[in-house]
Amino acid sequence: MMSGVKHKILCGGKPMTVIVLAGGRGRRMRADKAALPVRDGTLLDHVLGQVRPLFDEVLVSLSSGQELTTAAPRTTKKKTAMIRSVEDEAVGQGPMAGILAGLGAARNEACAVVACDIPDVDAGLLRGLARSAAEAQIAVPVTGGGDFEPLFAVYKKSAIPKIERLLRIGERSLIPLFGLCRTARLPLRDAARLRNLNTRRDYEDYLRWLRLEGGKNKVSSAGRTSHRRGSGR
Repeated sequence: MMSGVKHKILCGGKPMTVIVLAGGRGRRMRADKAALPVRDGTLLDHVLGQVRPLFDEVLVSLSSGQELTTAAPRTTKKKTAMIRSVEDEAVGQGPMAGILAGLGAARNEACAVVACDIPDVDAGLLRGLARSAAEAQIAVPVTGGGDFEPLFAVYKKSAIPKIERLLRIGERSLIPLFGLCRTARLPLRDAARLRNLNTRRDYEDYLRWLRLEGGKNKVSSAGRTSHRRGSGR
């Protein structure tokens, strides 16, 4: 989770767009993941609240005909990016189609891609990916076991032709794209940094974790208040 002062993330000194992937049917979840209740809003609201202060532009990539399920205001405030939604045109082609739609609509060359079912956005990891992408077309985390994390990565608009080529031949996996583009691989030593909500149990476990963390914060706050009273201040 992010805390403290949030400075805009840059790639090669230039502003970036963030593409939040909120399409898909959520088969294993048996629900629209983006619309799942989290705290006082939806899962999508929860993710947008974390990424919005960090980027120059915020795009939400949706499936064709899907509605944007967020209570976040779309209008822009000082230093806060406006939220726009885009629909993928390649129906049933998975996250690659959503990324393509976002890249095509983005006004910036470098785009961070964040799946909305990754509820806790690691800003430090995003900054590392942005630095790695300065001299590459893609920057992607790789776990110690060699697994890519393509839905928390940085893609540049220059990768669009290669994505379109893969979609034309029926390829839905993003992994072959990394061999076609200049790809920087960023070691991810702790895969838990990218907690993912795939199933109903994952979601329920996450809600329990949030409640536990909230309880800890209340206890901590109570402890600080008691200390101030005892000090005579």
